[in-house]
Amino acid sequence: MDWKNKALKILKERFDSDSFHAAEAVDLLGHELGYKPGTTYRLLKELADSGKLMKVGYGIYRAGEPKEKLFISPSLPPSMERARKLLLNRGVEFMITGPSVLFNYMHLLPRRMIHLIYALKGAGEYVADLLGDEFEVLVNPTEEEVNVAFNIAEKDLVVVREYSNLYGGREGVASIERALVDLYFESTRHRIPFPVDEAGRIILSAFRNAKLDFAKLNKSASRRGINGELRAIIGMAGIDVPAEMTKNVKRNRYVESILSALRRGI
Repeated sequence: MDWKNKALKILKERFDSDSFHAAEAVDLLGHELGYKPGTTYRLLKELADSGKLMKVGYGIYRAGEPKEKLFISPSLPPSMERARKLLLNRGVEFMITGPSVLFNYMHLLPRRMIHLIYALKGAGEYVADLLGDEFEVLVNPTEEEVNVAFNIAEKDLVVVREYSNLYGGREGVASIERALVDLYFESTRHRIPFPVDEAGRIILSAFRNAKLDFAKLNKSASRRGINGELRAIIGMAGIDVPAEMTKNVKRNRYVESILSALRRGI
């Protein structure tokens, strides 16, 4: 058995048909076989190129077909995955969105995270009670309240916003298209203290590396009233998209705040 197949065997034994992050493979193969990180990253690329691994996201792989009806939440930080399972078990109708779902596309990992959870109207305080031991939680906060809490809190901050309906998610997690729309809206409107430059980097990285459903992206943006803004950013990113995604673009100060980051060579 050559070294590549030996490594593949270890990955399959450890992760079975579950998805795993490249960083997890680095730790596993470093411990089992003494591989350096660079060796593992090259191995993952070669195995994916040869079809022996499936690349299912940015830096996310799978060694086999998924188990039937198995839901794998996309790229959530461990603390948010725990929160997701807790809220699901309590029957809360909610959706984790924004930065938490796009965690794997971040360039700069902050010391403390700010998370977004959208919940049905009336459920916000219940979510806060359930998550209060692990997070600082604010329900329907003002911009000032968010900024003050983020500056003084020692724990990760969860912003809960209540809506009359939720769409674009599954099992408590927003689709990547919905998460991109929410990150753009919340950061450019300064509803959360998330750097617009970093939001621009995340959006560009997702546009270039994720398998996006642009019809779904456009629908989510339309519901926010920002589809023209997203189309302007897509045009600047220079990626291949359906023709209809290049029409009716809208340039305003929110778009410019993102484009200024992209122009700096991101």
